[in-house]
Amino acid sequence: EHYHVLGATLSITADSATTDGEFLVLDMLVPPMFENGLHTHEQSEVFHVIEGEARLHVDGRDQTLGPGTSGYVPGGDVHGFANEGDAVCRVVAVMTPGGAEGFFREAGQPTDDRSLPEPIEPTEEMLQSLFATGERHGFEFLGPLPQRAD
Repeated sequence: EHYHVLGATLSITADSATTDGEFLVLDMLVPPMFENGLHTHEQSEVFHVIEGEARLHVDGRDQTLGPGTSGYVPGGDVHGFANEGDAVCRVVAVMTPGGAEGFFREAGQPTDDRSLPEPIEPTEEMLQSLFATGERHGFEFLGPLPQRAD
């Protein structure tokens, strides 16, 4: 089950239905210069990088995650994720409890495979639709990631 969401490809590998509501697992291909912006949701989240490098911003602090490293976001904390590099990043994200899969299914465009879509520049209309979908599923979007403090 694969979805294109604002230029990234998300594969749902386990959801509430298959885990008795305990967690959601996303296997993500994140293109260069992708950012999901600052946001919150009730679920706790772990990001584990398989390939590439990613920036994880949690409550005002940045972490750089490389292959084999993980970052944690407590439920309700303001956070965001970005691939600031030139190569595709592959990340596995686990959200607990489950339930956020409804957001990704509604916000994404179903696709038959795990290939990345053509790069896009999200329009204001696309972003507003994403924000409204997020609100229905317990996500609150708060704007772009701040510049790195380093």
